[in-house]
Formats: sequence, structure tokens, C-alpha cells
Amino acid sequence: MSEPIVRLQGINKWFGKLHVLRDVNLDIYPREVLVLIGPSGSGKSTLLRTINLLEEPTEGKVFFEGQELTDIHTDLNAARTRMGMVFQQFNLFPHRTVTGNITLALQKVLKLRAEAARQRALQQLGHVGLADKAGAWPSQLSGGQQQRVAIARALAMEPVLMLFDEVTSALDPELVNEVLLVMQRLASEGMTMVVVTHEMGFAREVGTRLIFMDQGAIIEEGDPRAIFANPQQERTKSFLSQVL
Repeated sequence: MSEPIVRLQGINKWFGKLHVLRDVNLDIYPREVLVLIGPSGSGKSTLLRTINLLEEPTEGKVFFEGQELTDIHTDLNAARTRMGMVFQQFNLFPHRTVTGNITLALQKVLKLRAEAARQRALQQLGHVGLADKAGAWPSQLSGGQQQRVAIARALAMEPVLMLFDEVTSALDPELVNEVLLVMQRLASEGMTMVVVTHEMGFAREVGTRLIFMDQGAIIEEGDPRAIFANPQQERTKSFLSQVL
């Protein structure tokens, strides 16, 4: 098997007296679609945000492409350019067009020239089915379209890993599917993805590995369809019986 793209070793995280991640050890391999499920407050989003050190672990080490991100000498910003992250909220700049939202980091961070940045933005807008919205303002888009722009913005940086933090939970139900279809296409193209989601259909059909978390710990992990069909842990059974 190839080397893991991400390795988490002995991760613990406290917020004050609250122990939100408990002894998490996890390897994530290229082309995997790792899906994190579990009840609210189980530590899923904190674990996701630990991968790019948006949350610093209280204990433990994070490695990305063989480099220890938790080493104070690591250039964290350089490593983060290789990780795309999409949040629950779209975080688009309202005073910039769709294309302008995407080109900003390309010019500021990657130092691309304006035309090269624009061409890459248009390419990624096509990728998420929004080529016709290049000149629109965020306020003219639906929530699903805004979220797809956020995905295009992350993809334009040409990351090797994409992190999705409950990206459909702020959307109206009828808009969820258009975002999940984009994510499904990315998975089919071989993008390495870590996805925190409440969309159980996506988890079962698109995920290559499923992790169920509760109270900051990994309770069960394995093939998504096998876990949905026959969970081994009582806590997993209880959770799935309530959400399926």
C-alpha cells in the first residue's frame, strides 16, 4: 500500500476541561474518500480541522505528505496550499464576483498573473457546472451555487487533499444534491477527500471508508456498506437506527 497522505498519531484535544478528541490514531491514503459520521458534538469537525491545524491538538502529531505539521519549524501556510477546505458557510466575498472570489488566492498566494488566474477560475467553474455564473455576484446565487463556487475556489489551488466540513447542512434540502453530485464527481476522479456529513446516502455510496465517532473517539471504522448493513458496536447501531 502507498504511504498515507495524512497520519494522525495520539491526537488529544481539550477545550478547557472538555476532552473533545481522545487518543485518535488515523492514516488517510491517496484516493480515499473518508467519511466521518456521528452525533453532534462527537468531535468530527474538530478532527477534520486538526488535519490542517485549524485546530491545534493538545497532544499528538499530525503528518501531511510525510512532513510533521505539528513541528514549529514547518511552513504551515505552504502545506495548507496543498489542502483545500470547504466549510458549512460559503465564506464568499460579497463585493467580488464569482471569478474574483476564485482568483484572489491564486494571485495573492500562488502569485499567478491575472489572466492565468482567470483561466484557472473559469476552468474550475466549468468543473462544478457554473461556467455561466463567472461574472455573477454571490448575492445573485442560490446557496447551492455559492457552495459550488466555494468548492471551485478550493480546487483552483490544485490541492492533493480536500476537506469538507458539513458542506450541505446550511442548504435547503432541494439544493443539497447539486453539491453532493460535485463531490461525487471529485471522488470518481480520484481526489483524496475527508468528509464530515449527515448525508448517509452519500456516506454509504461514495465513501471508501467510514468512521463513526462518539465523545471524541473513533468507535467503529471500515467499509461503509458493511457498517450500514451490520454495525458491530452497540453505539453505532443505536446511532444508525435513529438516522436511517
